[in-house]
Formats: sequence, structure tokens, C-alpha cells
Amino acid sequence: MVAMSDSRGAGAPAWNEPWTRAEGEERARALFATVYDEEPTGAWSAPGRINFVGDHTDYNGGLCLPAIIRHRAYVAGRARRDAIVRISDGHDPARTIEVEIDAVPAEMRHTWLGAAAGVVGAMVERGFTGPGLDLAVASCVPQRVGLASTAAFACATALAVNDLWRLALDTPALRVDLAEAAYDAESLVVGESIGRLNEYVSLFGSRHNALLLDCSTSPPAMHDTVLAFREHGLEVVVIDTGTTYGVADAGARRAECVAATSALGARSLREIADAPNGLSLVETLSDPTLRKRARHVITEIHRVRGFVDALAGVGPAHERFVEAGRLISASHASLALDFEVSGPELDLAVQASQAAGALGAKLVGVGFGGAIIALVRRTARATLVDSVDRAFADAGFPPPRYLIPYEVSAE
Repeated sequence: MVAMSDSRGAGAPAWNEPWTRAEGEERARALFATVYDEEPTGAWSAPGRINFVGDHTDYNGGLCLPAIIRHRAYVAGRARRDAIVRISDGHDPARTIEVEIDAVPAEMRHTWLGAAAGVVGAMVERGFTGPGLDLAVASCVPQRVGLASTAAFACATALAVNDLWRLALDTPALRVDLAEAAYDAESLVVGESIGRLNEYVSLFGSRHNALLLDCSTSPPAMHDTVLAFREHGLEVVVIDTGTTYGVADAGARRAECVAATSALGARSLREIADAPNGLSLVETLSDPTLRKRARHVITEIHRVRGFVDALAGVGPAHERFVEAGRLISASHASLALDFEVSGPELDLAVQASQAAGALGAKLVGVGFGGAIIALVRRTARATLVDSVDRAFADAGFPPPRYLIPYEVSAE
């Protein structure tokens, strides 16, 4: 279902280029016409995301700082005259599912297409009504590498439902219902142990800015944070290590955070992070595993604050971006040592990036595999890519793939 362009010559690094908006919409429309033998009413899209700092903090009531990427999921759709939802993600009719508008069969609850059906069902549960739908999806967001491909698909579906049902949930306040429906679909239908980071940045994020999310409230409070990387000759490189992230393992981490919160007698780990003696309280936990998990969340929330302060500071730009990079790398160290969600390929990509002069590098997403991000000077991009490629070759790992989450050219 995910089609990606790979601009690669012999021995050259593999670059995953995003589709343009026009190309993505045309792919979804063409698929719709092929599968359903009629033209769609429209096409909608939503982006994947990266996260600079604030991993595994959203479901602990904490702070996180994600940003959208250029790679997007596209959905073409049309309303039906009955209560059936049909969804296709390929030209093979066998890959088209058909469900009742408010019922997702149990066997679909852990599938990609089940997420779209789950969005429709979640909208019905929230009191919205409309006819059945025919949907077709195309996406260039890499799957299962930590870039929120499922959330992008769910959010694009929510936007389609909004228009096809004529709900007019178009203001920021009303769009929260779309984010919550997409969240319900991803977390409950697809079965992923997540917080609300993915859906809110996909629907509320803006190009070239990060979105500071405060998840101590529901819905989370949101504030744009200007990155200004391009203006200062910096860029972010995403390195897909060729491994897939571990959703089941992430569920265990969430359970450990709940146990740590209970042992500390708190409502959330955010409450501990905001206490003057928060880290000291964490050190009182008798269970060493719970102590490490809580310590990561507490220090990660502090790193988000430090990152935002660095970007908003008035000192020399170089010093502020060096500090931001340091916090990115510190986040990875904490994720690897205290939260234990890294892996050999992720650690190697981070180390090779840092050796090539990256200001900071860390895993992105839930971990246990997937991708990393590296903050690098634009002039050093080729050096970084060469360093990572050589490190992977020396370790006997398959070559990684690369993408640039946002570009200098405007769409």
C-alpha cells in the first residue's frame, strides 16, 4: 500500500522521496476509480511525524515536541446510499474490506485497513451520523518505522469523513473530535499502546514548526514552536534502519509507567516531574525497573522544556542549536538506558551520526527498531550519510534508507 520512490544509483544511499500533494491525491483518486469504477468526490491527506524530544511522555501526562513531515497518507472517498464502509489499499479486489458502518470485525482490529473502519465507527460513537463510504488509500509514509504511518492514515480518513458527512468540524476547537476519533481508531482498534501525540500533531501541526503538546489536559494544550533550522543552515535527516518498531513491547513500558505512578502515590508521572524534588522521589522506588522507567519520563519532560527554551533564547544561534542537539542526544541515551527501547541498529545509527558531526541524534517513535533523526548542518549531510552507510556495512547490517522530513522548496 505504501509506494516510495527510491532515488538510488549503484552504491549510492537510498533516499525516500515524498510525493507532492498533487501526485498523492492523483494516486488515491486513480486507485478509487480502478477499484470502484467511478470517480471519488474528493481526496484528503494527513502527514506522518517525527518527535524531537518527549518520547513516552504523552501517556504520562507530560510534554512532547513533535513536528509533521512531508510524507503523507492520502484518502479518496465517496458517500454511499447504505450503511456499508468499503476500503481499498491496492488494485487487488481481495485487499478491499467491507464492514458495517459501526462495526469492525475482531479479525480486523489489528490491521491497517481496520484503522480506517475504526475512525468511522469512532465518529458514530461520538454522536455523528452519515452514510456509508467507499474509500481508497495511498501513502508514502514509511510503515512501522516510527513515523506515525497509521495515525496519518487515520487522520486522513477522519478528514474525509468530516467532509463526506458534511460535519463542518473545521475550526481548531471542533477538529478535536477528529483527532480523538483517529486516536480511538489507532489505540483501540489497531491495538497500539499510544498517547495522543500522533493524531494531534498530524491534524494541528504546521510546516517548519514543532508543536509543543502538554498532555496533562484532555485535549492537550498546543503551542507552535518555531524551529528556524533552515534559516541557520541546519536540517533534520531521518535514517530508517530497516528494522520495525515494537508495539507489543511499548505496551509493557506503559504498564510499567502505570505501576511506577501508583507506587509513588501520584496521579501521573507529570505530577512527579513538576514537583521540586521529583527525581529524588523517583529514587525512592524500590523496584529498579520502575525507577528507571520513571526517571526517563521525568528527565524527558525536563528535556522538552530545555529544548523549547534553547530555541526561544536570545543568545548566539550556534550555542542554542548545540544545546538543542545535546538534548536530542540525551533523550536517546535515556531511551536506551532507562527506558530500554533502543536496539543495535538504532544505537549504531545514532553513534555514526554523532561521529559525523551531527548536533544530536535519537530514535524516533516507540523504539525497539525503526528510524532515528539526526540534526545536522546542511553542508555535512553527505558526510553523515556516508558515515552511517559505512557503519552499517561494517556491522553486516542491510543499508539504511534516508528521508528529509521538510525541504527548502515550498509546495
